[in-house]
Amino acid sequence: MRDALLIVHIIAVSLWLGGSVMNGLLNAKLAAAGTVEANAYLARAETKLGMQFYMPMGVLTLLTGVGLVLDSDTYSFSDPFVSMGFLAIIVAAALGPLKFEPLSEKIASAYEAGDATAAQESTKQIAMWSAIDTLLIVVALAMMVLKTGA
Repeated sequence: MRDALLIVHIIAVSLWLGGSVMNGLLNAKLAAAGTVEANAYLARAETKLGMQFYMPMGVLTLLTGVGLVLDSDTYSFSDPFVSMGFLAIIVAAALGPLKFEPLSEKIASAYEAGDATAAQESTKQIAMWSAIDTLLIVVALAMMVLKTGA
């Protein structure tokens, strides 16, 4: 059971992290060379990705992580690496509706209104929050691999 949970856990977090990195790279490329329509479309598509991709990967990561701890005689929910995993998931879950969705909508609306300056300002904000989210995932991954505090 442990191996199956671990495989699914690693796949889910890999997709989550890879999606975040790819999304950031795609945003940077389109912002530099894309059309207004393409940039607005991408910004709106990102809000859908939150519910259709990132949220399921976060939930799958959470469920398999809980399963791994429950299946273990060695690790517990009080271990720092487990707590960091929970923190990364909680922050990501909060950032979606609090930052990513409204900022994505602001970006799309600004592009459609022809206000590239406002779009760029919101893009900088979303990039900052994305970097924080991605950094938390990376730190949680490192702590899990190193079994920090266990």
